[in-house]
Amino acid sequence: MSDHTAMMEAPTDGKLVLLVDDEFDILSTYSMLFEYSGFRVATAANGRLALAAAALEQPAIVVSDFMMPAMDGADLCRAWRADDKLQAIPFILCSAGIVRDHATIAYDSFFRKPVPIDMLIKEVRRLLLKGRTQE
Repeated sequence: MSDHTAMMEAPTDGKLVLLVDDEFDILSTYSMLFEYSGFRVATAANGRLALAAAALEQPAIVVSDFMMPAMDGADLCRAWRADDKLQAIPFILCSAGIVRDHATIAYDSFFRKPVPIDMLIKEVRRLLLKGRTQE
């Protein structure tokens, strides 16, 4: 079995994915597709709500938009990495816009929107299998 096939077939064991985006259509579509792929899903409309959700139940991974009100994806990622309980959890950042301060954001993966959902799920599985890949 190839590594690619193993990643696509890797069991999710109902792991919790935290999806963070201020666009309802993206949250609802991604939620449905991640659930269909065997994950449990929690959602938040901004970084502050994401931190509150993570305090209730730690996710296995977070997938966050960059541009959001209240707390954007960069500030969420910085707060995530500063929290001893959350810092080892993989963080995927997505943006339709230009992200100028890449060097100061300790994300594990970055995707330009729109992200094909199969590519995003594949990356989530890869990060969950291999652990955090970037400090």
